[in-house]
Amino acid sequence: MFKAYQKHIIAIILLFFLIAIRFFEKPYFDDGLIRFFQHDYLTEPLPKLPIFKIIWMDSIRFWLNTVITILILSLYFNQSGLLKFLLLVFTISYLASILVLYLSLNNYQTGHYLTLFYIRRFLIQPLLLLLLAPALWYQDSGRK
Repeated sequence: MFKAYQKHIIAIILLFFLIAIRFFEKPYFDDGLIRFFQHDYLTEPLPKLPIFKIIWMDSIRFWLNTVITILILSLYFNQSGLLKFLLLVFTISYLASILVLYLSLNNYQTGHYLTLFYIRRFLIQPLLLLLLAPALWYQDSGRK
């Protein structure tokens, strides 16, 4: 379908989209937690934040990252059933993470920030790309 150099160029463009999502997080995806984690979050209580706005903004970022990740992985791995597998992995990851994020926001205790911090980080960073790319490459190399 694509030549190797074309795949690399498309992948670089898609990576720039991932970087742009991160770069424009404050103007477009500000959920209040950005400011909280930039200040003295170790000793301060969680301010009153709109929980559903946080979930909405983090969800948008998660699904934007998901679409770009699936496009990148689909460029390099032409396996049957890959799209179905990726959608299943991302959907399960999303549902579990959103549930934990919601519970963490509702039950936050001062000084117990790690769950909230890392669950949110999992949602807003394309970490599944970093986990799935080597796994799919290893599986693909075993087939050849």
